[in-house]
Amino acid sequence: MPARDTETGTEVDGSSRTRRWWVWACVVAAVLLLLLTPPLLNVNRLKRRIATSISASLGRPVQLDGVTMHLLPVPGFTLQNFVVSEDPAFGTEPIIRANVVDVTLRPSSLWRRHVEFSSMTFETPSLNLVRNAAGVWNVQSLLMHAASVSTAPTAQRKAGPEPRFPYIEATGARVNVKLGEEKKPFSLTDADFALWLTSPQEWRVRAKGTPTRTDTNISDPGVVKLEGSLKRAATMAEVPVDLTASWTGAPMGEATKMLSGQDAGWRGNLNVEASLMGMLGAAKLTTTFHMEELRRSEFVPVQAMDVRADCRGTLDVTAAVVTDPDCAVTTPIADGAKVAGRVVGIADRLDLSALSDASTLDTAGVRVGMTNVPNAWLLDWVRLFSQRIPAGERPEGTVAGSVLLKSTRKGQPARWDGEFRGEIIGLLPWGAESANLVHAVTVTSRATEDGFVLAPLGLTPPGKTPALTLSGTATKSGYALHFAGTATEAQLQALRALAPPLGDGLQEVVRPDGLSGAAKGEAARVMKVDATCTRAWGSGQTCVAGEAAAPKRRRR
Repeated sequence: MPARDTETGTEVDGSSRTRRWWVWACVVAAVLLLLLTPPLLNVNRLKRRIATSISASLGRPVQLDGVTMHLLPVPGFTLQNFVVSEDPAFGTEPIIRANVVDVTLRPSSLWRRHVEFSSMTFETPSLNLVRNAAGVWNVQSLLMHAASVSTAPTAQRKAGPEPRFPYIEATGARVNVKLGEEKKPFSLTDADFALWLTSPQEWRVRAKGTPTRTDTNISDPGVVKLEGSLKRAATMAEVPVDLTASWTGAPMGEATKMLSGQDAGWRGNLNVEASLMGMLGAAKLTTTFHMEELRRSEFVPVQAMDVRADCRGTLDVTAAVVTDPDCAVTTPIADGAKVAGRVVGIADRLDLSALSDASTLDTAGVRVGMTNVPNAWLLDWVRLFSQRIPAGERPEGTVAGSVLLKSTRKGQPARWDGEFRGEIIGLLPWGAESANLVHAVTVTSRATEDGFVLAPLGLTPPGKTPALTLSGTATKSGYALHFAGTATEAQLQALRALAPPLGDGLQEVVRPDGLSGAAKGEAARVMKVDATCTRAWGSGQTCVAGEAAAPKRRRR
C-alpha cells in the first residue's frame, strides 16, 4: 500500500521517496563541501601552483598578490594583481597587467594532480606591444612558446593525455604600442578579446575596441574589429594566418586627427576593411578604404566626393614591411560616370614603422599614374586641401601620364622620372568679350631630379593680345611660379579669382601704379608682367618682380 506524505496528505510510492532522499543528500553534501573544502586548502601553496602553471604556459614569469577560491557556480579562483613580466630585451614594463583575473577549473582536474583551466577572464587588463631596435615584437616569443606546447582543443569534452587549451578572454582592455623605449600615442581602449583552440593546430582570435590617440582629444574614433585564425609553425614568419580587420564609424575629421594628430578639415565618413592571408613573413594583404560624402568643413559642395581606394601588397608582419604595395582609386563623377584606374602604385617596399618620416619615400620607390582623369575630379581633390578654391568651377578636359620616384643606385637618393600631360578647356574667364570663346590649354609637367617643372603655359588664347604665360617648378620644399608677358588689370583680377592661393602677393607686384608702368586707374591698359611667386609648403606665398630662385630645401 502506498505511503502517505505527512505534509501534503498525498500518497507517494517508494521510488518517489528514494529520489527525494537523494536530492536532499546531494544538497547537504554540496553545503558541506562549500563549508569544509576552502579551509583545508593551503592558499600560499595554491598560489604558487597557479603561478607556475600559467608561467609554464606563457614562457614568462608570472606574479600574483592573492588568490581567492570559489566553488559556485563552477570551481575556480579569483587572482589579484596578476602580472606577466617582460623579456629584458624589450624593457622593464610588464607585458600584461590585470588587477583581477577570474579563472575557472575543469571539475575533473580537482581529482588529478595537474591543474587544468577551463577559462581565464581578464578584467580591464593592460597589454604592451613592443618592437625593439632589432625589429622583433615582444609577443613573438609568446606565440612561439604556445605553439611548442602540445594542448588539446578548448571544446574537447573528455580529458586526455594533453591538457585542454583554456578559453582566454578580456574585457575593457587597453593595448599600448611602443617602439623601443618610446611609447607611441596610439592605443586601443575598451577592447574585448577572445582566444581559443579549435583544433590541435589552429587558434581562433576575436577582438573589438576603440582606437585612441593620447596626445589629442578625439570624441568619435569609430570601432576597430579583428577576427580570424592562426596555426602552429616552427618560426614566427611561417605561422599561417587568415585574418580580417575593419575600422568603421569614424567621421573623416576624427579619422584624420587620429592618423596625423590634427583635424585636416575634411568631413564625411571613413570605413576601412583589410584581410591578411598566408604566412606572417609573406602574407597577402588586401585593404579597402571607402570615404563617403567627402568634402571640406567650410562648405557643402553641389556633389560631395565618394572615394574608394583598393590596395594590395605582400606584408611581412615580423618586419612591418609591405613589398610591392599597389593602390587603385575609384570615385563617381557627374552623370553617373566613374574615375577608375591605377592612380597610385608603390614600386618597391614600404616600412610601416616609419610612415611618419617623409624621407622614407626616398628609398620606397613611388609610381603615380593617371589615365584620362577629369580635371573636375582633380580640382575636387585640391579643394580638400584649400578652402579658397571656388566651389563652382567645373573645368573640362583630362590629365594623363605617370611619374616614378626610384633610387638609381643602392643607398643613393631617389629621382623622379616621367611626365603628366593634360588639356584644360574653358577654364580662363577673361571677361564678357570672350565668354563664348572655347579655349583649350595644354599643360605639361615634367619630372626632374628634385621635383617637377611646369612647361610654359599660355593663359590667353593663341594669337590674342595681350599674351601671358605661366611656368614654374615644384619640389618637396615648395614651389616657384613665374608670370611673364602682358595683361590687363581685369585679366589679372580674373586670374586671381580663379585660383586665389596662386594670386597671393601678385597684386602688390603687378598693378597699374606699380612696376608695370601703367597709369593709375587705367585698368584696361595693357601692362607688362614679370613676377615670380614662391611658397614653402605650410607657409604663405610671396611675390617679387623678375625671376627668383625656387624655395630652398628645408632640412627635416
